Amino acid sequence: MSPSLACIGGTAAYDLLRAGALVARRLGPQETPFGASQPIFHCESAAGEFLFLSRHGESGYDLAPTFVNYRANIYALKELGVQAVVSWSETRAISHNFKIGQYVIVDDLVDETTCRPNTFFENQGLGVVRQWPVFCPTLRDAFAATLREENCAHSCGGVYVCVEGPRRETPAEARKFASYGGELVGMTLAPEVFLAKELQMCYASICYVASYVENGSEFRPFENGRILDKAVEVRRAATAVERLPMLLERLCAVLSRGQRACQCEQSMAHHITHGQIGPDWRSWFEEAALRPSPAAPLET
Repeated sequence: MSPSLACIGGTAAYDLLRAGALVARRLGPQETPFGASQPIFHCESAAGEFLFLSRHGESGYDLAPTFVNYRANIYALKELGVQAVVSWSETRAISHNFKIGQYVIVDDLVDETTCRPNTFFENQGLGVVRQWPVFCPTLRDAFAATLREENCAHSCGGVYVCVEGPRRETPAEARKFASYGGELVGMTLAPEVFLAKELQMCYASICYVASYVENGSEFRPFENGRILDKAVEVRRAATAVERLPMLLERLCAVLSRGQRACQCEQSMAHHITHGQIGPDWRSWFEEAALRPSPAAPLET
């Protein structure tokens, strides 16, 4: 029986694979109608099993976020029986109220990407999906319980601004993001969360603060009246990453105790009710393949 939980790992996830911190069997890339996914691993722990996919590569930071095949990754996990996706993402904080190494269970998102395919249903009348709540409340609650049980410093809310990359934001862009409520900046949650919704999967993200945004100054953050040393920042960020395998094991245990209290598996129900697609998600793509292409515009 395939695990129903998967983790998509962000920056430094490949280090965990190389170091053997995750006890995993390599399933490899999966072929999908949208191309090949990143290699997938089947992980086992005392608390349960889960799948693991490293966005950027299994041996290093081989692929910048702009060029990740998000559609293939999400499709492959769905094909393997996954119902819930945990996103592990490095972020930079806009506000210095967040500490380096702190975990944040983000609850909202601003999409600033411009170059990524953001739906499975191009040139179709599908994919009209509500975005409230943006992230699955069942998974977010399970994350919160996990971090409390492990006594990890965390925040249960934050607005994530997803930028295109691979470059970093300018100081003026950082001020723009702050002006409309952005609190964290990253490059990976969009369109990943939107695609998971289109396949009726639960999706939530646990972010960790690795640094602060580019604000045009060399200001170093203060904590308890003292300037935070760069070496301390690096050590805290590394510790946040090292805890991931333990947190995933704990999360499996927490999820096994709880009940699903979300509507994620019904996110495409309105399209099904109106007869646009059938109840079997695989048929959605077969139907799309049989549908005639849009007529080319007449030349004038």
